[in-house]
Amino acid sequence: MPAGALGNKLGRAEVTDLLQAAPALPGSPPVAAPPEAERRRVARLFSRAGFGASVDEIDQAAAKGYAATVDELLAFPPAAGRPDELTVLSLEAGAPATESQAFSMSPYQRWWLDRMATTRWPLEEKLTLYWHNHFATGFSKVRRPKAMLAQNRLLRDHAGGNFRELCKAITADAAMLIWLDGNTNQKIKPNENYGREFMELFTLGRDRYTQEDVRQAARAFTGYTTDGQGKALYHPELHDDGEKTIIGNTGKWGPDDVADIVLDHHPEGPVAARYVAARLAGFLYKPDPEPAVVDAMASAFVASKYDIKAMVKTLLLRPEFTDGPGLTIKSPAEYVAGTMRLLHLAADVTPPSKPQPRRREFDEMAKACNDMSQELFEPPNVAGWKGGAAWANTAATLARYNFAARVGKLVTDDAVRTVLDLAGGQPRDTAPLWMHRLGLLSLLPSTDAALSRYLDASAAAKTEPGARARGVLTLLVASPDFNLR
Repeated sequence: MPAGALGNKLGRAEVTDLLQAAPALPGSPPVAAPPEAERRRVARLFSRAGFGASVDEIDQAAAKGYAATVDELLAFPPAAGRPDELTVLSLEAGAPATESQAFSMSPYQRWWLDRMATTRWPLEEKLTLYWHNHFATGFSKVRRPKAMLAQNRLLRDHAGGNFRELCKAITADAAMLIWLDGNTNQKIKPNENYGREFMELFTLGRDRYTQEDVRQAARAFTGYTTDGQGKALYHPELHDDGEKTIIGNTGKWGPDDVADIVLDHHPEGPVAARYVAARLAGFLYKPDPEPAVVDAMASAFVASKYDIKAMVKTLLLRPEFTDGPGLTIKSPAEYVAGTMRLLHLAADVTPPSKPQPRRREFDEMAKACNDMSQELFEPPNVAGWKGGAAWANTAATLARYNFAARVGKLVTDDAVRTVLDLAGGQPRDTAPLWMHRLGLLSLLPSTDAALSRYLDASAAAKTEPGARARGVLTLLVASPDFNLR
């Protein structure tokens, strides 16, 4: 069979008709076929601003239109107070508060991947993942599970809110205070760690401040401590209330004032807006985004008084974002959570203390993410994960292949039987059906050729049809088509 033919052997209408009757892995109701260009834009949107979507979901959204789909993705209300936040509060309440070197964060890594895979608000969870990397904080030093979960909740609460308020909240966050030694920063002996990273990594970038600015910012941030339970406390008597000059601005500045200074009063203008826009675009879109994209995002950011959703919407509506091929490799968390989401492999998002069927298999998902070099709640350093090509090193790529192979085994017998039945018992015809579930609108010729070779070899070896159907799924999950976004 010629390259490019296998993945499209069944037409889109035929696949949709078949899946209408499928009892397993339900998708959205089929809709009238939208233009192909709109389908591809929407598919790219779901992959970059969420964790993927099935072809049914893509078609349903494309029928509404790209701009309307962007608005729906951005429509998530603040997480605080929502019913789905009760799970986070329950996890946080039950987590150890005191310092623990031996405690494993794996139950909470598993829970977060489950949440990414099942959330009603995928863009919110994608942004929470981004802020976890932007304000990178690791359990290896914090060693207080309750504080790590409280920070996760804080990042979600502010995920699409106001960046100024997020900066002020993270400054007083217990996990961050421990991670960057803010809890030992007192007027008698200032600690410069947080002041330096706040400017270099969180708001301004390199060479936009001086060492003296770091010293003065450290004085402004004085006064916080944490208690034995990892709770943040502010002591006015430990704060240096003297006059300070930060980036040319003089006053008796306190912790909240530093965010206002770097955002509003940098002598070179909206440096922070451009820095944050470039980093966020590098995460959602591609490394080294075009200057025009960054400029547009930064302008929207400043005009909205640092509203995160306004900046994100500007990016999502840019033609550079909507058009063209996949430009960067999915992070391990995106890859694992997206696979779980599309193949319905996630557990219920409940506290890890509650027994669940197939729990060990879900634990493997968190381990797979770690094996691919992204251990949630444990970034490699304060700069976070580099992303992009860093996800494609030899060990991480092998871990992706191993994960794809494991996914092929984890999919239920009922799901495989359904796909085989729809394919008339022919493993070769399961490819477009699996593609439909994975949201793959087409395949690269190289992927199609690899599938053909596998199916020819497995047929010659008289491999059982169910195993061959699982093999097709494994190859698709491991393919560049599914790994790139």
